[in-house]
Amino acid sequence: MASEKKSVEHAKLPTPAVVKVRKAVRVIVPAAILIALVAGVGSGTLCSVGYDAIAYICPLGALESIFGSGAVVVRVIIAIAAVVVIALLFGKAFCSWVCPVPPLSSLFSSAKQRHKDKVACADAAKHVGERLHECSSAGCAACGCCASKAIEVNADAAAAEQSENSTKKKARKSKLDSRHFVLAGALGSAAICGFPVFCLICPIGLTFATAIAFYRLAGFNEPTLDLLIFPVILILELTLLRKWCHRFCPVGALLSLIAGFNKTTRPKADKSLCVRSDGTPCTICSGVCPEHIDPCDDLGDRPLSECTRCGKCIESCPYGALSFTKSNKRVEAKATATAVGEE
Repeated sequence: MASEKKSVEHAKLPTPAVVKVRKAVRVIVPAAILIALVAGVGSGTLCSVGYDAIAYICPLGALESIFGSGAVVVRVIIAIAAVVVIALLFGKAFCSWVCPVPPLSSLFSSAKQRHKDKVACADAAKHVGERLHECSSAGCAACGCCASKAIEVNADAAAAEQSENSTKKKARKSKLDSRHFVLAGALGSAAICGFPVFCLICPIGLTFATAIAFYRLAGFNEPTLDLLIFPVILILELTLLRKWCHRFCPVGALLSLIAGFNKTTRPKADKSLCVRSDGTPCTICSGVCPEHIDPCDDLGDRPLSECTRCGKCIESCPYGALSFTKSNKRVEAKATATAVGEE
């Protein structure tokens, strides 16, 4: 098995399809919204987009409208229900696939700030390595990283211990943090003021509001204070509150509460390919994760439910052990290419 893993490592694996699709979606979605705006279709923005009576509403904005008005509208409930279903299926994929905040934060970040982000990811991976060592020392057979330890003991006893521990082991849930307090504040302010207060400073809305303001200037020669106010607020939020996604975003907080129940599209590790099954404390995937999670054994600083399906962990694994589906097409493609090359 070790030789098989080494052969996969030394050969360059193809870029995961999920990474290619995510990058395409991240460009296509805002482009489609802006094109519809210029074409006069009036489909809206990510805050509320749709056609005629069929529309998607930002779940946070929908909840704020309910708290602010004290009235429940069927269409708003349907929109919230649709978001809940999507989050149950795909977790927090919105954050890395559609939301404009992460790429804008990267755009406004200095080289020093980007270096700090890399150091933070490295520190998170170091913590995973420490937990792997602790887990291995404790002989926890329920953890994949302890498989080599289990081999050293009696097979029947190890199987019994693994069965017992695995029944006790539960998936980690996202803990309440500063994002959830911002979420509570957004809903509370809407209830007090009678309208969605947070929507006035939401960076997602400000991004498209800025684009619309520039469009009206270019297309209709309508200079307004929006051209100054919206970009200034947006830049201040993303530069002064650099950890917006991790510490302040109420949309991410709302999605995290739902994503904890998602099991279908989380990253999955093939134990026959992952070197942790041999006792190697590999933390490559953890070291590139911007959410500071551990895709293999959920030993990261943050739980696996915070995964945004960006695919960086899958792309970084030199063994091709990670995927979002049961079948690993990257390894299969590599095996096919290798067989053809040998012929």
